[in-house]
Amino acid sequence: MKIKAILFVFSILFLLSYFVSANEMSSPYDREFEEAYKEKEYAFKLVPKFHTVLVKKGYVPGINFNFIRWKYKREIQRHPDNPFLPFCMGELHRFKGRYKEASEYYDGAIEHAGDNVFKHMILLELFSQRRLLKWQMKQEVTLLELRKNYGALSFPLLSTYFFVRGYEAVDRGLKVDEEKEMLISKELNPYDLAIRFHYARYLLLERRFDFFDELLSTIHIMLVDFHTRLVCIIFSYNFLFLFLSIIISVLVIAYFIRYFAYMVSKITSFFPHKLPIAKRHFLAITAILLPIIWTFPSLYTFVFLLIVPISFLERRERWLIQFFIILLCVLSIGGVFQTKAVTTMDPLNRVALLDIIQKSRYESRWVTKCDSFLALSSRDFAAYYLKGLQLKRGGKYDEAEMNYRNAIYIEPRIYQTYNNMGNVLFWKEEVDSAIKYYELAIDLEGDAAAPHFNLAQAYVRKLLFEKSSRHMKTSSNLDFYLIIDQTKNMIEINNRFLIDLTLPEQVLWVEFLSLKEENNVFPWKFIGFDYRIVVFILFGCFLLYLIIPRIVKDMKDECPVCSSPISKGSVRLLENEAICWRCHRKLSSIHSLDIQERLRDKIRLDTQNRVGYTSVFWGLFIPGLGHLQAGKTRVGCIYLAIFSFLISLLVFKRITEIGSYLPFIKGVNVGLYSIIAIIAFLYLFSLLALFGGGYEKRK
Repeated sequence: MKIKAILFVFSILFLLSYFVSANEMSSPYDREFEEAYKEKEYAFKLVPKFHTVLVKKGYVPGINFNFIRWKYKREIQRHPDNPFLPFCMGELHRFKGRYKEASEYYDGAIEHAGDNVFKHMILLELFSQRRLLKWQMKQEVTLLELRKNYGALSFPLLSTYFFVRGYEAVDRGLKVDEEKEMLISKELNPYDLAIRFHYARYLLLERRFDFFDELLSTIHIMLVDFHTRLVCIIFSYNFLFLFLSIIISVLVIAYFIRYFAYMVSKITSFFPHKLPIAKRHFLAITAILLPIIWTFPSLYTFVFLLIVPISFLERRERWLIQFFIILLCVLSIGGVFQTKAVTTMDPLNRVALLDIIQKSRYESRWVTKCDSFLALSSRDFAAYYLKGLQLKRGGKYDEAEMNYRNAIYIEPRIYQTYNNMGNVLFWKEEVDSAIKYYELAIDLEGDAAAPHFNLAQAYVRKLLFEKSSRHMKTSSNLDFYLIIDQTKNMIEINNRFLIDLTLPEQVLWVEFLSLKEENNVFPWKFIGFDYRIVVFILFGCFLLYLIIPRIVKDMKDECPVCSSPISKGSVRLLENEAICWRCHRKLSSIHSLDIQERLRDKIRLDTQNRVGYTSVFWGLFIPGLGHLQAGKTRVGCIYLAIFSFLISLLVFKRITEIGSYLPFIKGVNVGLYSIIAIIAFLYLFSLLALFGGGYEKRK
């Protein structure tokens, strides 16, 4: 059981590692970062000689301490918002051995950075490079506090920064630094699957028991966040479609090859019997292969290979193909969700913008974007709601209240609006009105923890401690972890004291279902048709597999001697027994019954050996293909399913690239090499099974 559990966990992580990509975490704040970086460059290059020392290209004894100190003091007075000027002063005093003054300037640098997260980020990098651990830790705490104060759900650029730092720590062999950086990155952006899966895999490789907690937490995030759900929909759909397509394609090709001789034998009967049998065989082969050559590669080729051998398949083989056809057909129907999810992932799409706005800190551009939505429709509930949320995060309570009132007027049955409206009134010191709105939210949704928690805080302001305690207990019972996290981080400032609720998820899903479908994506752009036509074609093939075997029967006539297919055009009679023309040519010249019977046995043995060698030959191409040729449907299907799964992983390039994130030898792509090794072993076991089966038959 332990081995099965470990394999199951590894398979989950290996599959879902598709999500791990720091490139996905783009930043909408490039302009602010550039401005902060320019201030840093200005401070460093203020005195050219000192700049060479700061970048470790000059000598400390060669600098004029008094002149540099005077220069930086004057610039600090002129530019009090530039934190890199006091940082340089701290470096100057540290070089001179004045550690007390240096500490004061380092603390001043953190203070001068204010609420600008990008200045703090650059300062953190500077402290880290110089191994000033005390201020590095102070800076990390400050960044986390800023993130909480803003009330945003993530800082994409900052989270990416720590993610990259953790990844670089792997190359340096600093496991402690890696874990710390990843924890900070996860705290800054709890909804980023890249960070979560990297950290979970780190815990797994370190054999830490809290790996299971992290894995369950990551799965929970995948189920509750709108954006991660879309990523899961796209990935799982594409992977399953590719997986099923590979399986059914190989099955179709395998059975087409297996029954190719039967099809040729039947078609030869349609040509004039005056022609030599060899010519009729050549014409039959040409007639079968020409449609494949004309239509390859396209969906028509697949349909032709799928339909032509139907009447020759055994019942078990038909059921197998029908099973995968119906699976692929049902999956294709789900293409409506996959294509809409791809459309939603476009950052300029309305649904994606709504999700970004509700997860972002206050910025005037998001308020402007909500106004542009309202210009298109004055009854846009989502625009009013998110505009109110943004304005509240920015401390503009009057405007936020007006937008929430408009949202309530449009959709009066959504409890999240009443909860957030109560928070706005709470900060406007209208506690009695806030209590009324919290109670309205509870009336609409009594099982929501946030309104109970916020109501408890409002009752504390009114000194009604008994009521506050009752609602606090209720909120803890409804969502213990939410309340614990809130009470641990709460400070009586805006965006930290009360729980604001984001846009109701049903609103996002309604917007999602109203989107247009993007059909120019995998797999539809490669197939050449959208999912509707593919569903129609697959369902038609499924019906043909039900109808044709009931109409056309007894098509699989075989020679009793060599088991090769026979038909009216190629059959010969020998002692009132219908045999193929090859066996007739061998046996008709022999008059001794004893010798003739021995020859029959030799032909049967040669046929068995030929089938065994042929199955081994086809097994060299794809594991399981040889078993299907030999008629071992169950074993062949198992090998084929495993092979299709591994090939599907290889096709998804990101899965193999993720190996570079693991703490192994630098430059080794563990994912790619692991899959290739498993495929090699699969080939080996498949061929050994074929050789073993052939040996048992010969024995």
